[in-house]
Amino acid sequence: MKSFRFWLVLISCLVITVNITGYDDYNILLAIISPLVWMYESFRFVRKEDIPIAVVYFTTLVFWFFIGYILDRLIRRLKN
Repeated sequence: MKSFRFWLVLISCLVITVNITGYDDYNILLAIISPLVWMYESFRFVRKEDIPIAVVYFTTLVFWFFIGYILDRLIRRLKN
């Protein structure tokens, strides 16, 4: 329960659920946490591609899982 992996993925799941249910009309929450949306807004060549929303959701979950994993490893290494 103390791991960053758990909490970051849980927060990502909550934001994705809010987006799926339609309460995030302008995708603001998703834009805050999703790396694909960051790239979509930042680079013109990415805007030309049609990215399915399922891919955005999946990459968001995987991205935050790996960020949590890296943070957990760094904390474990610093404690030892």
